[in-house]
Amino acid sequence: MKQMFFTVQECSVKMVEFVSPRAKNREFVEVEDHVARFSTDVIASVAFGIQCNSIENPDAEFREYGRRFLRPKPIRNVLLMLAPFWLNGLGFSGTDADVTKFFISAFTETVKYRTANNVARKDFLDLIIQLMNKGYIENDDKKLSQLSEFDSQKITALEGAAQAFVFWLAGFETSSSTVTNCLYELALHQDIQDKVAEEANRVLGEFGGMSYNGVKEMRYLYKVVSETLRKYPAVPILNRECTAEIDLPETGLHVEKGTAIIVPVYGLHNDPEIYPDPEKFDPERFTEEKIASRHPYAYLPFGEGPRNCIGAVRRQ
Repeated sequence: MKQMFFTVQECSVKMVEFVSPRAKNREFVEVEDHVARFSTDVIASVAFGIQCNSIENPDAEFREYGRRFLRPKPIRNVLLMLAPFWLNGLGFSGTDADVTKFFISAFTETVKYRTANNVARKDFLDLIIQLMNKGYIENDDKKLSQLSEFDSQKITALEGAAQAFVFWLAGFETSSSTVTNCLYELALHQDIQDKVAEEANRVLGEFGGMSYNGVKEMRYLYKVVSETLRKYPAVPILNRECTAEIDLPETGLHVEKGTAIIVPVYGLHNDPEIYPDPEKFDPERFTEEKIASRHPYAYLPFGEGPRNCIGAVRRQ
């Protein structure tokens, strides 16, 4: 992710340039839409190597296909989440054919261009191309990072396109909704907003501008984002499958292998026994002491385990 920071920063500059004059003129700004367009540009650039510029052009092709994919489809979405085998049995796909065709084509064309012109760019797509061509990823120190789970085998172009698509899907709607909710809470709590601004100005001064390491030093911002994800988890439930027969300690429950499991993330995040006064927006819930006092699985905005979300907020 550190390698991709410059790409994100480029999109951020364009966003600031677009919004600043409107803010100075006190024009109405639809925050959710603008943040979604920003997220589209970031993910399209990082995952597909495409400059779609939806910040200035809200009808950009990548943005349009994103809207198509996320159109409300209540029945199919419920089946896709709770019983995907029913969709398979009925011959339905979780993605419309035109959306699938667009993303595969965008991925394939970009890979062909980079290969033909020997283009190397530090982004997610470059990592996928390495896996397609070599079967492993070469890090900054030129050491091989072996992926034992896949036995260091090369992946196919279709598998690569699927990885890029999932990266796009995971970062598009979740990022824009989280930023929107965060800005909403900051607008309601001027004191918290002032503390975030003071920290940002101080860190930017210390690091001479925006930088990856500088963002990591914004400790209070980390608390604010964490509290936003507690109050507004992007995914309200998690679906898992029990992979081994087990007796759950202290519950008397016996779970058979293959049992479908639903983890109520929203319920956990709003449990008053875990988070007193859960409707209150309180970033101080995420001090090191309070985090240590809670069960690690009481906070699951990114899931948990070896397949948790790649975008997990971590303070290092």
